[in-house]
Amino acid sequence: MSLETVYRKGKASLWYRAYPYISISIPFLVIALFTIYPVLYAVRISLYQYILTKPKDHPFVGFANYTEVITSYYFRNSLINTALYAAAVVIGVTIFGLVVASLLNSKLKTALALRVIILLPWAIPTVVAGLIWKWILNSEFGLLNGILYALGLIKEYIPFLADPNLAKLSLILAAIWKEGPLAAIFLLAGLQLIPNELYEAAKIDGGSGWRIFRHITLPLLRPILLIVVIYETITAILVFDLIYVLTGGGPGDSTSLISWFAYAEIFKNLNLGHGVALAVIIALMILVLILAYLRVIRIEEVTYS
Repeated sequence: MSLETVYRKGKASLWYRAYPYISISIPFLVIALFTIYPVLYAVRISLYQYILTKPKDHPFVGFANYTEVITSYYFRNSLINTALYAAAVVIGVTIFGLVVASLLNSKLKTALALRVIILLPWAIPTVVAGLIWKWILNSEFGLLNGILYALGLIKEYIPFLADPNLAKLSLILAAIWKEGPLAAIFLLAGLQLIPNELYEAAKIDGGSGWRIFRHITLPLLRPILLIVVIYETITAILVFDLIYVLTGGGPGDSTSLISWFAYAEIFKNLNLGHGVALAVIIALMILVLILAYLRVIRIEEVTYS
């Protein structure tokens, strides 16, 4: 064997050994550049006083930004608003998805057309959906007020977005209308995976509609329901564009969720340190939800294995 052949084989062997590490390092560098570095930089900013009206004065304050944010009234208020909003939206979207998925899974002749129509709200950009609902709920020329007035249910137009309680309800309804179709499609896919033989056997045994739904449909839909609940919870916590367009966090601070609070700290109060600290807190909340999701998934796997 010549020296040239040995050299070529050694070079090829070196390339084969290095190739896996090179393949891994390239995507890792991309992830580090666009994900890890911004996160670390954001954490660093949250430890300094960054007030945009003082661009050259950034003293190190440690966890003071976190302390000031957490102990403020607006944080407690936004956290309560976020919890109530998230609970209402998740429950509403789940019920909406179950009802619509059951209708779409039926043998109705219009089921195919309904599948296309039901996806339209989800396909519409959130900003556009917010504008649509803002026009519908307008206190002067809104469609909803017009219908209620024409039916004789009200004597004067209702300021839906000017009343704190009605504004919260309006925001929740708009979110359910926007997110419900996606949940319906997920649950419809789950319903279509359930064998018909189970339903036929249950009917032969004298099972009623509610008992079949409770003991067959719900248990078999549990993994998909879990995914829907976790996804919609995260979406509800991170919602911003719908609030921005529909209510602007008002009236007062009635619809000021934690994501809106972070936006207000940065772009209204010009306090980048507080805003980034809030963003880090929101990220930690999402991380806790993800860990809880993974834990429940493991429990489900153990239960069904």
